[in-house]
Amino acid sequence: MKYALLGITLTGSILFGDIYATFDTQAYREAQLGMNASGIVQSVGAREGDRVKKGSLLVSLEHSEEELSLKMAKADLDALDKECAFLNDQYARYEKSAQVFDKNTLQKLKSELDAKLAGRERARLAVALSTQKLSKMSLYAPFAGSIAQKNIEVGDYVSTMGGSPLFKLVSDQSRLLIHFDSKYAGSVKSGDTFCLSIDGKNTGKCTRITKIYPTVDPKTRQMTAEADGMGLRSGTFGDGQIRSH
Repeated sequence: MKYALLGITLTGSILFGDIYATFDTQAYREAQLGMNASGIVQSVGAREGDRVKKGSLLVSLEHSEEELSLKMAKADLDALDKECAFLNDQYARYEKSAQVFDKNTLQKLKSELDAKLAGRERARLAVALSTQKLSKMSLYAPFAGSIAQKNIEVGDYVSTMGGSPLFKLVSDQSRLLIHFDSKYAGSVKSGDTFCLSIDGKNTGKCTRITKIYPTVDPKTRQMTAEADGMGLRSGTFGDGQIRSH
């Protein structure tokens, strides 16, 4: 049975209307970024507080040796491509005129072609390995966001053996984590509206709850809901009202 009383609804034994809740703001994505290679920092492409796009170059290590290795590997592959093409054409011609040549000569040519093809495959793998090594000398932003921390300068030596992350990157898009008393577990639903205040002042902003976390914090007896952060910076906190429908 339901009764309306001063704008408040009584259902069963639980009294509810607008439900008080607190919130804090978190970035949808957050990453501690480091290098997959060791070396001397040649350039740094972002500072603390900068906004970067996905794929932006953040750090480049000195990589002249890796570039040289890649050029050599590509030169070897190019030479073997030409040798294989020549031997393949030669073998095709000889095969068509098999009656002119003895089988031993044809087999020897085939063995030489197979050896060159195997060498070409190894050269392709060498190019792939050199390309991979060179790619590890640069660090790119894995997603768009803001640089929250920067712990690197030009000339520093970077090692893959532990140490502090070079950057902390947080996404521009944020989410609200809304905390409310678990006694309202049956009242709060996805799609409900949350209107928020910051420093005790009504912001006039409201957002829709998109997710209800199923667990209860055993220390606070609170549950958590999630909503879009509406552009609020990560770390912003306050309180507000959940308007249950």
